Amino acid sequence: MRIAVIGVGMIGAHHARIYKSNPRCELVAVCDTDAERVSAVAASLGCQAYTCHETLLDCEPLDAVSIATPETARLAPAIAAAKRQLAIMLEKPLGRTLPEVDTLVEAMTEANASPAVNFILHADPRFDRMKQIVADGGIGRLVSCFARRRGTRMGIEIYAPWTDLLSSTLIHDIEMALSVNDAPAERVYAEAVVRECAIHGCHDAVVATLRFTDGAIALFETSWVLPPAHPEPLDPAFHLVGDAGLIVIEGASQGLQVLQQSNYSLPDVSHWPTLSDGMVGGALARSLDAFVQATIDGKPYLVGLQEARRAEAVVAAMKQSIENERPIKLMGFRG
Repeated sequence: MRIAVIGVGMIGAHHARIYKSNPRCELVAVCDTDAERVSAVAASLGCQAYTCHETLLDCEPLDAVSIATPETARLAPAIAAAKRQLAIMLEKPLGRTLPEVDTLVEAMTEANASPAVNFILHADPRFDRMKQIVADGGIGRLVSCFARRRGTRMGIEIYAPWTDLLSSTLIHDIEMALSVNDAPAERVYAEAVVRECAIHGCHDAVVATLRFTDGAIALFETSWVLPPAHPEPLDPAFHLVGDAGLIVIEGASQGLQVLQQSNYSLPDVSHWPTLSDGMVGGALARSLDAFVQATIDGKPYLVGLQEARRAEAVVAAMKQSIENERPIKLMGFRG
């Protein structure tokens, strides 16, 4: 499968490395408006470099594209790829606001495109097993969910200027909570701490609740305030309580601890660890490999456009709840 990556920041560069190592793929090109960066990535992976996505799509015969640009620049390359009937992997979130998300969804629908959306928890073996247990009735009817996703201050320093905590970080757990419960979500309520992120118009920390129509509830906690010296670069958890059992997922290190003379760390081996050969592993690699295989086999993607839009609606409702200081009903919610 001939594939290109549009947007080669940190995550996009990982996309390119993963496709390069997949024997079912030929990484044809990478594209980014940063000419120096895209040239360096292309040279390291032995593919072509472009600074304009339209030029790339016009010049290279492709089967698929990964679009890993910031969400503010995701619509145009997605539409261009859809018009050329390419298979598409979109990074999340899909837009900065729910109306922007709906513009992308409508454009994809009009172009008869069904892109995959990269919610990598679905490719984490722990979450995959959790979903199977729930689907098989292994913990009975869901009663409650608790999700934690705390990051270090790098979030404020690097991400807050162009994205926000709910859209970039907590949306993973929101989408997973929605995916394991057959009942629709009906109401959200959220509170936020706004201090250092005030200059960026977003939140330092958020605590939120989500209620489902079957009576189940979910509690979410997220922040970008852990000190840089925190031993785990990301501090996540996901707990599911059923009326006949409990499932607990903790941490991103999966038990790996490193103690050195002046440092103690819990390296992330769950999400996108860099391997000894310079390639990328973890859930991100499994997610992109699953996209490739599903495209080749003509099978459904792990997460599609409508599932992603459902999570985006909850994110938008949480933001409105914070702003209006009241619960928000999700039925008919348009952001």
